[in-house]
Amino acid sequence: MEKIIYLNEIEEYDIMHNNVLGAHSLWEFVKFYSNYHVNKENPDLILLMPVLPIVFSNSTCDLICRRNFNEGSLINALIEDKGIFIGLQKRMEDMSDISFNSLRVAFATNLLSIDNDNFKIAPLTQISPGLQFPQDYSNIISASKRLGAWFAKYEINQITNYLNITF
Repeated sequence: MEKIIYLNEIEEYDIMHNNVLGAHSLWEFVKFYSNYHVNKENPDLILLMPVLPIVFSNSTCDLICRRNFNEGSLINALIEDKGIFIGLQKRMEDMSDISFNSLRVAFATNLLSIDNDNFKIAPLTQISPGLQFPQDYSNIISASKRLGAWFAKYEINQITNYLNITF
């Protein structure tokens, strides 16, 4: 019986850890989206749905975090690896619980807020924690920042076309 309890504790830890990492990733995405957007607008809630499925994929994350923040970097990443976003639609659907739970954590910890009229997500602070993170964690955060900067430069229909996803 103790083994089952132990396994449940591990699963709960992993779930919570992913939600905290997800909240941090989404917060960085929103900050960089807002900072790089030509009108300093905040992203729509719907634009956050592909973020975690992208940055939680090791191969995709590694490819993205090596890029710079220029808008052409998204296109260059697609050219370099045409299969980078294959299966993203399914991963978005499968990871929707993690995305929404991560958003709940971000809202509860006052990292993000939502405008209930237009569903825009805004960062409540710009100050990043001064903590040292393991390399894989840092790569996920780095990829989230780049995605935010890249998505800010395109219209939503261009993003869905490039990533081959629908909302």
